[in-house]
Amino acid sequence: MPSVVVNENFKMFHGHQPLSLEAGQVVTGSLAELLSRTARKRVTVIEDEQPDTGSDGGEQQEQEPPTGDQDPADDLDIDASVADVLTWVGDDPERAVAALDLEEAKDNPRSTLVKQLTKIADA
Repeated sequence: MPSVVVNENFKMFHGHQPLSLEAGQVVTGSLAELLSRTARKRVTVIEDEQPDTGSDGGEQQEQEPPTGDQDPADDLDIDASVADVLTWVGDDPERAVAALDLEEAKDNPRSTLVKQLTKIADA
């Protein structure tokens, strides 16, 4: 899994829980994976080093993203219109969760978009 360094202070929701992230903070695990896909301007991805012979646990090594493929979440502009965000999401629950986390992290999230994204994410 990737690790990321937060570039700026910001708040977001992850798993429907509020989080405050601070500049310089190193994030790992599923949150780092989400941030590396959906908040590329707010974080710097730290390239994973090959783990030693399992001292880290070494689990989930096979789930590394394929090299050369751009993650479609990089194309999300969370400040776009509601219609554009929903077009990007389509009926994909994973995209809905990513967009929902970013929208809820904003100072003034759009309630109509949050409701629609929640419906898609819970589907």
